Amino acid sequence: MLALALTLILAAVAYFLVTTLIDLFPLNNVRAATRAEQRTEVAINAPIMALPAVLLGLGAALHTPALGYVAGSLELLVTLGGVLLWWLPYLTGVTVPWATAGTGVTWADLHARTYARTLTVLPRIGDRPRPNLEHMILHALLLAAALTTFAAAGA
Repeated sequence: MLALALTLILAAVAYFLVTTLIDLFPLNNVRAATRAEQRTEVAINAPIMALPAVLLGLGAALHTPALGYVAGSLELLVTLGGVLLWWLPYLTGVTVPWATAGTGVTWADLHARTYARTLTVLPRIGDRPRPNLEHMILHALLLAAALTTFAAAGA
């Protein structure tokens, strides 16, 4: 279970890096993001997303399950952040306050510029931004990583 959890965590980080930095249109729309936006997103999110792998590995090496549970909790928090950012506006029309912190644009504007023309499989709900396939895959990886991390910590 430990190997699976570590693999899923690192797969989510790798997937995030690839889809943030490499143009895979229509899966993503990196060409619409500025280099500064890409660098900021990677600098903030990649270390946070990688930390559960470090904690889980350290917990396994030191035979300290508590570190594994901290890793699982952090992975779950990352998942929750992504779900709130993408699914709350889609399902309720409410945008989290930190969605575009420091950018000077609204989530709807940022979504329209960078994500609206990417692969999206969900039906429209009014004019609300929809989670695209790129982020649905990421959220599934994150959730699977969180669940297996908790299982690995308990094993």
